Amino acid sequence: MVELSVTVDDEHAIQEVAAGLRARGMEVAQVLDGIGVITGSAPAGAREALAGVEGVASVDEQLTHQLPPPDAPVQ
Repeated sequence: MVELSVTVDDEHAIQEVAAGLRARGMEVAQVLDGIGVITGSAPAGAREALAGVEGVASVDEQLTHQLPPPDAPVQ
């Protein structure tokens, strides 16, 4: 599974787009109506199918960063 952010275009209702994403296998974690973004996870090969949902402007993999603990030695 990969973590994804889906941007919804201005012409479509975000809840309808979220339903379409769920139907294509995305596990929706958050629907951020104010900024037109849906976050969640999906199988690695599902990106193209998700991009085909009506109202989807883009599908981007979320990048994650992890900081070392505060007491970790400096390298």
